[in-house]
Amino acid sequence: MSPSTKGSAGHPGSPPGHTSLSRWATVLGKVALTLGLGGAGGWLLAQVGAPAPWLTGSMLAVAAAALSGLPLAMPNWMRTLAFVMLGISIGSSVTPEALGEIQAWPASVCLLLLGVAATTAASAFHLTRARGWDVMTARYCSLPGALSQVLVLATRSRADLPRIALAQSLRVFVLVALLPWLIPAQGEAGPALIHAAVELTMGGSAAMLTAGLATGVLFDRLGIPGGALLGGMIASALLHGSGVLEGQLPGPLPLAAFVATGCVIGLRFRGASLFRMRATVRGGLESVALAIMITAAFALAAHYWLDLPYGQLWLAYAPGGVEAMTIMAFALGFDPAFVGGHHVIRIIAINLVIPLWLRGSGSGQPGPATCKGAPMAIEKKQGDCAKRRSPDP
Repeated sequence: MSPSTKGSAGHPGSPPGHTSLSRWATVLGKVALTLGLGGAGGWLLAQVGAPAPWLTGSMLAVAAAALSGLPLAMPNWMRTLAFVMLGISIGSSVTPEALGEIQAWPASVCLLLLGVAATTAASAFHLTRARGWDVMTARYCSLPGALSQVLVLATRSRADLPRIALAQSLRVFVLVALLPWLIPAQGEAGPALIHAAVELTMGGSAAMLTAGLATGVLFDRLGIPGGALLGGMIASALLHGSGVLEGQLPGPLPLAAFVATGCVIGLRFRGASLFRMRATVRGGLESVALAIMITAAFALAAHYWLDLPYGQLWLAYAPGGVEAMTIMAFALGFDPAFVGGHHVIRIIAINLVIPLWLRGSGSGQPGPATCKGAPMAIEKKQGDCAKRRSPDP
């Protein structure tokens, strides 16, 4: 092979290193487009006075762009940094009054677990009886707010993995889009608190970010649900509670974290096909509607029994992810520690009962994870499978 050929393998005429630089430029372009769209969506909703505008607006804008096929991307380190920054902001808002509500947690957690059981059973029953989904796929889709754990287990079964991923992602999307409108904000909401609070100095911000990142990454490595968010929140609460630091991160940082979080949720619809989604969306939306009504009823019962804010309880019982619902609580002015704690307990309970819930549904049988007739392509490398018609009209 001649020297000129060696230097241009795969890309004739390209100097050494050109391919790597081009690849980096492509990735940076995708990330910039994603954040730009998310920021524009958040700004637009903020101008019209929408609730939780930076989170909801960025999510809607990026989801629409993802469905249209635009090249979007968000690196994992950026997602982790965003969750840690929001955790820090949330931790600095934890008050002694909020900690005093811990005495009401045992009763609230009991209602939470009953609500999870009712929501899961009702959703699975509806998807199998009304929509005609197979039992295994319906049960995976009905498990609330444990997407990563559910997908890991589903890859070892004959369940429709693309349908499960879409139904689970659709639930989080709908909850983040609707709950700010259904639940009125209480007191000062998150963004207002960010602007009103005393800001940390540059040195204080660096110390807080270092502590939050270290704790968040550790929690992530330990497999704790919502580890980055909870790690930042706990580190911040300890540093603020001990008096070592006082104040919020500079205003633009938490707002940027809201935008990045919305982008992460919107990116779940990347690679989706509207045509293939049609068979899943109807059942998924009906399942979400059932979950919203059931959790609203349990939250109302807890509100009258425990005399806690109804909106706070509804967010704590809602079948969303730890990060999304905790951040939503902060954005709407509720106690994020209460909401986040309940969601962590819910996910732990779900992981304990998943083997029992899936027993008898054939979940242990290895099988194809994706197929051409599935509503959404998740991983092309997982293998081909025979075409399968959807039971939905």
